[in-house]
Formats: sequence, structure tokens, C-alpha cells
Amino acid sequence: MAQPKDDISSQVSSSGDASFADLISRSQAGDAQAMEAIYHRLKTPLFNLAFRYTFDRVAAEDLLQEIFLKVFSHLEDVQKTDTFVGWVYRIALNTCYSYLRANKAKFQKTVSLTGAESAIQDTRAVSEDQDARKSLDRAIETLPHKLREVFLLHDVQGYKHNEIARMLGLSIGTSKSQLFKARMKLRDYLKDRWLI
Repeated sequence: MAQPKDDISSQVSSSGDASFADLISRSQAGDAQAMEAIYHRLKTPLFNLAFRYTFDRVAAEDLLQEIFLKVFSHLEDVQKTDTFVGWVYRIALNTCYSYLRANKAKFQKTVSLTGAESAIQDTRAVSEDQDARKSLDRAIETLPHKLREVFLLHDVQGYKHNEIARMLGLSIGTSKSQLFKARMKLRDYLKDRWLI
């Protein structure tokens, strides 16, 4: 599930010549190229995070834009560059939660397109694959917010516990504990439905 990567700092500083601290400083001074560089360094992991909460590409793209509007609107509030990525992720998570709360009724009343397609298609292999994916997605949706955050950041996004702890303001032990609980809940959910 997770794509391999070293850590946040290597991911963030891997592209371009400017250091991340320099980009933040230049962005605070209004440098549009520096803002664009920050956007390009963070857009993929933030899009993936938004998509895992919405399971909707268009909504995830809208959320990505909203996240960056908030980040760049409050860029002057950033004092420490080493906590910047965690601050951005906190904005991203809060933006996703706000979206889910605002659209709760919509999600409860609509049938997903993939659900309708699998009902129409009789191809057994496609149907089984979609069913497995939907079951896993449903299982992830049942996790409490704090457990889901840690699970998505660790097992889907590939972050390490020390990075997650910095992002979410937790201890490393709490991050590990919440990941363990999330995995157990997912296992129980899938086991109860004879999916594993």
C-alpha cells in the first residue's frame, strides 16, 4: 500500500536547489516561484491524503486547492520551518474533516459510481476486485478519526512514527499504539465479514 520513501525532510527537499527554509522565507516575502515550489513538493502526498478521506478524485482536487489557499493565506504565521510540514498536514486533515462533516448527508444518501458499475457488470474477477477494495475502504471509513489519521499517514502515505508524531502533536509511543489499534480494528472488521 505505502510507497517507499525515506522521510519527510528528504521528500520535501529532494526537488529543486533551494532549501525548504529558504522557500518558506521567500514565500513569506511574496515570491510566487517559491510558493509554486512548495506546492509542487507537497501536492502529491496531500492529494493522496484528501483522496483517502473522500474517495472522490474531483473532491480531492478541490480539497487540495483549499488546503493550499489556507496554507498560503497563513504563511506569515510560520515561525519554525522544521514544523512546517506538520502544520500543513494538520490544515489538510482539518480541511478534510470539515468537508466530510459538511457532506455527511450526501455520503449517506448516494450510491457510489463503483457500486453501481459493479452491480451492472457481471465479470466475476472485476467484481471481486472491486468488492475487496470497497470492503477495505469501508473498513478504513469505520475507524475513529485519530486512528484513521495515523493509519493513513503510516500505512498508506508511508510516513514513519517520528514524523507522524511531529505532524499530529503526539508522542511516538501514541502513534505506534494508535496504528496497532487501527490495524486490529481493520482486521476485526474484515474477519467479521469473512473477508480474511
